[in-house]
Amino acid sequence: MLFSEIHQIKRCSEDDWFDPILDLDTKLFIDPFLLFNKKNKIFSNSHKKIINFFDEAFILAAKSEGNPSNLSYKKLLVMLTFPEVDEICLGYTNKSTKGLGSGMGFSKTIANAIFKSIHAGIEELNHFEEIGILETGIGADRISDICGNIIKEELIMYTKEVCKRHDIPLAEYKVKHSTFNFQLLRWEDNKFELPVNPFNDNPILLVPSDVLKELPSINADGFLDWAWSNENEILRTDFNYELKNQLRKEDIIKIASERSDLLAEYVKFVERRGSRPYNLTSDPNGIYTWYEQSKQYSKQNPIKLPEVKEDRELADFVKMLIEEFDNFIVHNSGYKLLWNDHPKKPKKEEASQLLFHGLMKEHCKANEIDISREVNSGRGPVDFKFSNGYSGRVLIEVKRASSSKIKQGLLEQLPQYLKTEDINIGYYVVILQDEKEFEKVKGLRSAAKELGDKLNKYIEVFIIDAIDGKPSASNL
Repeated sequence: MLFSEIHQIKRCSEDDWFDPILDLDTKLFIDPFLLFNKKNKIFSNSHKKIINFFDEAFILAAKSEGNPSNLSYKKLLVMLTFPEVDEICLGYTNKSTKGLGSGMGFSKTIANAIFKSIHAGIEELNHFEEIGILETGIGADRISDICGNIIKEELIMYTKEVCKRHDIPLAEYKVKHSTFNFQLLRWEDNKFELPVNPFNDNPILLVPSDVLKELPSINADGFLDWAWSNENEILRTDFNYELKNQLRKEDIIKIASERSDLLAEYVKFVERRGSRPYNLTSDPNGIYTWYEQSKQYSKQNPIKLPEVKEDRELADFVKMLIEEFDNFIVHNSGYKLLWNDHPKKPKKEEASQLLFHGLMKEHCKANEIDISREVNSGRGPVDFKFSNGYSGRVLIEVKRASSSKIKQGLLEQLPQYLKTEDINIGYYVVILQDEKEFEKVKGLRSAAKELGDKLNKYIEVFIIDAIDGKPSASNL
């Protein structure tokens, strides 16, 4: 459910905030580069604040000389501890709004990146996300957590301003890392009145939509692309790299560490080029608009589902939901939601999975039926489990036919999931978006029946045609 939906908010011209889906993270992140020229009065000094924070971290790192027993080193690690900012409902999890966490181990990762920066002759950073190019394990989610912690005071002020404008009720919370004391170089926790997330009883923090991206503007892959296009000769002669696609993150780190001048030129290039936030309207990755699209379709096309009492009825019930999704995609132009227009190409697999999730959830909600996603199973964004007691359970996997592991998913992964969860019924939903993929999935249904007979489980494959511009008359 959206934040605006819960509070019946009618947005006005002042409302530039991202409207979060409160029970599911959206795979977007705070990009510090987009804070660079942020004009909003609350955030006007936020980028400078982040740089000041890392200036202090550099000073501590230099004093410590990398000695773990040094007091400055210990203070540095505490300073570089950034808990996940799950109040903003952003991140990689896609199953809840609980992030990955950033404990002491991650503090050492950031500290190592700072030491590498100093060793490379970088004495200060104009954009702290450069450190993500100098060390493994510092991705978009970590950079976003770092930003979210350092500017949390500003996020709190921003959220309170929105809530005051729309008369939204607040509750008092103790907010972890709400303020960084620059004089004492330590984090402080303080109490604030903030809106409530009814799905986890945690506070909500709103973020301006124009500081969100799917990747930081300054990132390792961007640095490699720039270096390969502009300094190809250096990479070939100084580093003996012949093929760009064979370079690993460790190779990029080596280049950035040994040739900090190239890193500096790349950052200047990004500053000149500028950057844009993620387009929430066109939603090229299909990570956000699925919510409203599935909700609207389900409201316009309600279905009355049978009451589930027996195991077989549960299997038939889930099958009916999958068939309704197929009807939406093939006969109600739902396939268009899985394609980008400029250029015309399929959205990522996650777009299919999230749209499927949205439709399933809305129909279940309308019929007062519980549906759960597999939490903390590490299996990717969409493993659905429908339950009617312990014995009556159904698992659904959703894949795109373009996957190189489409057969492996059916023959190896799905059986393993069923075995691990002790579930006897599994549905394998395959999304096609190219004519050539028909041949690729031709034998899946017969393979599923043979596998089910062998394992004494019921396994069925559903093949859904989402090819652009036409519903296929295939008789798969």
